[in-house]
Amino acid sequence: MNARSIFWALLAGFALWAFVYGALHPPKPPPIPKPTPLPRLAPAGPARRDLFSRDPVIAGRTPRRGFIPGPARLVAMVGLCGSSLAAERTMLSAPFPIGVILDPRARDARRVAAVAHAHGDELFVQAEQAPSAPALRTWRKQFGSILGIATRHPNRMIATLAGSTLVLFDERGASNPMEFTRSEIRLIRRDVRIDDRDSVPYITYMLEQATALARRRGIVVLLMRPRPNDLTAIEGLLQRRHDVQIVQPATAEHV
Repeated sequence: MNARSIFWALLAGFALWAFVYGALHPPKPPPIPKPTPLPRLAPAGPARRDLFSRDPVIAGRTPRRGFIPGPARLVAMVGLCGSSLAAERTMLSAPFPIGVILDPRARDARRVAAVAHAHGDELFVQAEQAPSAPALRTWRKQFGSILGIATRHPNRMIATLAGSTLVLFDERGASNPMEFTRSEIRLIRRDVRIDDRDSVPYITYMLEQATALARRRGIVVLLMRPRPNDLTAIEGLLQRRHDVQIVQPATAEHV
């Protein structure tokens, strides 16, 4: 056997050995990298625990009928008011229209109502049960003109408010508007609760979500508390986004 034959024989033997070794010892897969931990967000502040904290933050609904794309229009509904005029005066002096939801049993209810009327804001009275005709007369005597009733249980109000001129504000936003249309009741439904946590960054985030919804669906109705942080966040939104408008609550009727 000459040198060339020996070379090719060795080469073939090495190739056969490499094939057999590779088949018996497959390469190990590369190690799976550990996921990079997400950064921890700063605390958003304590969660609210009151009448409104039991409901979803955003009420899911389909786009509003007849929506025409344009500026994002927001309605600011503020409740519950009347506990302390000193604490609520900042929100009551907001440079945009608000719907003031008044607790009729609160200590400063009459004073808050007077300030709201002087500022040109629309007044709603909070009620968990359908108010009687005498109760409505009493409220008008105590608080002056009221635009409507705010409640978490709007279906209980249909029989009482049918045929009246009062607007019904659904604080939970879960009612079926067809029931109120048949009874010719003027209805506003809440879309987004913006201050489940009392910090400006959280409220600002919720306002951005509400603005995005308004661009897709038309008017979006916000529910908030009469707190300075809410006002600070809304004023910041209006300074950053010139296509956002805060409109009167009556603008949102039947939507």
